[in-house]
Amino acid sequence: MKNRLLVVLTVAAAVITGVGAGSLLNSPEPSFWAQLRNGGSANDGEYLFDSVADITPGAADSGAFKAAGALVQGSIVGIEPGIAFASDDAPSGSAVVAYDSADAAMRYASLVVRVDTVLAGRLGEGYADGKIRLQVEHPATSTLAELKESIGTAGTGLMFVHNLAERQQLVGRPITDATRLAYARSVYAPIGEGLFVEETAGIPVIAPLMDGQRAAQLLGYTYVSEDHEAEPAPSPTCDDFDPCYTPTSKPSATATSVPAGGTEPANTTPPTLTALRTTLVAAACAEGTALDSSSC
Repeated sequence: MKNRLLVVLTVAAAVITGVGAGSLLNSPEPSFWAQLRNGGSANDGEYLFDSVADITPGAADSGAFKAAGALVQGSIVGIEPGIAFASDDAPSGSAVVAYDSADAAMRYASLVVRVDTVLAGRLGEGYADGKIRLQVEHPATSTLAELKESIGTAGTGLMFVHNLAERQQLVGRPITDATRLAYARSVYAPIGEGLFVEETAGIPVIAPLMDGQRAAQLLGYTYVSEDHEAEPAPSPTCDDFDPCYTPTSKPSATATSVPAGGTEPANTTPPTLTALRTTLVAAACAEGTALDSSSC
């Protein structure tokens, strides 16, 4: 009797273990970008440019914004520790601490991007072995290990980037601290939060560092909130401490023509990576910074 009971319990344990393992194997892998967004700082919503054409390498200053150094197409292949600060105030006034320190109030991770193509402009320092490292905020809700586990879902994207040290020099805030400067030379900043990523081949892009309304405004579609009601693109707010941009005379890179007297249908779908690449390369051609002249 005792042996029979032992066999029954063993079989039951095997079934339970098998079901549990099957559930784990069949459960969807958590989205990398969903984890990265969860717990990150809220977007400040500053409007320093009015079109992706203004981010394009070579574009004239809009008054309060300078264009990206390069437009690249690349695949996110890894994530590494970057730099950590003792305060979540402006990093320039905060002490640098160890990345895994309990004193770290703000962390910036480095996305490892395999650069497939430089489409416009140029890459500077920190571009080595066909890769760049892109600075992103490390959310407090996810560990680096958890983010690494889901890196396979990050996908491929079009990215407006600038070496961080070169960018700070360009905007008149050169980095003089040796530790910060060494770090800044090794990483790139996503300019204007300009990352447009295809998580899975063939699906529309997402703009994971922007809020939905901002992405829709830049990419030329109508934003639909979670309750499925279309919302108008937001308007910038201005004050003495945060002046608005001066709109450029160039048309939006996402503008489409509408026949006279006609009504443009509401498009609620973001573009595909292929369609967006065509648009962004056309903007680079107009600025004379596209690297492949045959694409113009």
